[in-house]
Amino acid sequence: MKQEIKTKKTSRNRWFFYLLAVLVLAASLFPVYRKQQLTASQQLFSKGIELESQGKLAAAEESYTELYHRYPQAEEAAEVLLRIGKLWQYDHQDVQVALLNYLKLEHDYPESPFVLPAREEAAQIVKQTLRDYTRAIEFYQRLLDLNTGTPDQYYYEIADCYFRLKNYPQARIELETLLENYPQSPLAPDALYRKGGIFLLEGREEDARQSWQRLIDKYPENKYRLLAEFDLAKLLEEEEHLQEALQRYRNLKGHSQPALLQEKIEHLERRIADKKEAI
Repeated sequence: MKQEIKTKKTSRNRWFFYLLAVLVLAASLFPVYRKQQLTASQQLFSKGIELESQGKLAAAEESYTELYHRYPQAEEAAEVLLRIGKLWQYDHQDVQVALLNYLKLEHDYPESPFVLPAREEAAQIVKQTLRDYTRAIEFYQRLLDLNTGTPDQYYYEIADCYFRLKNYPQARIELETLLENYPQSPLAPDALYRKGGIFLLEGREEDARQSWQRLIDKYPENKYRLLAEFDLAKLLEEEEHLQEALQRYRNLKGHSQPALLQEKIEHLERRIADKKEAI
């Protein structure tokens, strides 16, 4: 009886270890099986991702390029163009080749969701690196045509391009469009501040004052409020409203340049004292 029990126990142990060995073998073979189930384009894409993560950028680009040329209809084809573009933009630092890949993506796969990031990268290159502001406006306008992404940011960039081209009226119009269409945008305080500055460049002091005051009233906790307060004080000083300007300067707490603020206050105090002595 004891021998029979021992035999059964040994048999159960043998089956347990056999099952465990099968599971271990299956686990080790699963990645190989899974890789075999991938299509050729998926394998190239996966290889490129792995190489890129290892810092082997030239080899990754080679895998991506092979995928694009051999399987242009593959689901991954549009994304590899985006990835190639970013490799050239950020790693090789050749923006012209990067731009070419972004435009190729847009041309070959106009319905792809990767068109949006490709256009954003292309617009950034043209504006920030090439400093071709007229062309950059076109790129941001085409981003607006997609009706997705961050249109408030695109309007802001267009306004900035016009400003750099010294087309101040059009820059102001773009900022006003941003403020009207996206009043809750985090860019609204910045847009109001810049709008006031443009009014001042146009010689419209009262409009500048109103824009800055609107910013102060609507966004009292925003960093641009302090800048608007400072510029209003400067405007009052230039208009010879010295006491009002001094009061505004004194009320400015938390200004990013306290030394400059203190210099302004002391300068105004001397001017006011000199005026009183002259009377």
